[in-house]
Amino acid sequence: MPVADTLLHLVTFTGSIPDYGVGLVVGVVIGSSLNALFRRQVRWEACDDARELSRHLFGGFLMGVGGVLSMGCTIGQGVTAVSTLAISAPIVLASIMIGARMGLSYLIEGSPLAVFSTSRA
Repeated sequence: MPVADTLLHLVTFTGSIPDYGVGLVVGVVIGSSLNALFRRQVRWEACDDARELSRHLFGGFLMGVGGVLSMGCTIGQGVTAVSTLAISAPIVLASIMIGARMGLSYLIEGSPLAVFSTSRA
């Protein structure tokens, strides 16, 4: 994975020559930054309030835990498990869909369990 190789190369630099993946990642970051600066499309973004920041941090934490529990990338488990006809594919895809629906329900209606309620206002 090029991004992981780049981070590993930066952390444990031993004087070795970076490979193609590291150059690709660095080139994309530098090239896109220069392009945005040249076109004057650079803008800083931040969370509106502490509640939004906590939602983002908690979501990132849950994605990390999900990636570890699935022994790999979470969405990759859903996509590649289907292509290899793995028995876990339906469970993974159903879990991804239920989690996405619960997350949207929390953002829109204020409760992740609102998806399961039958009464709509």
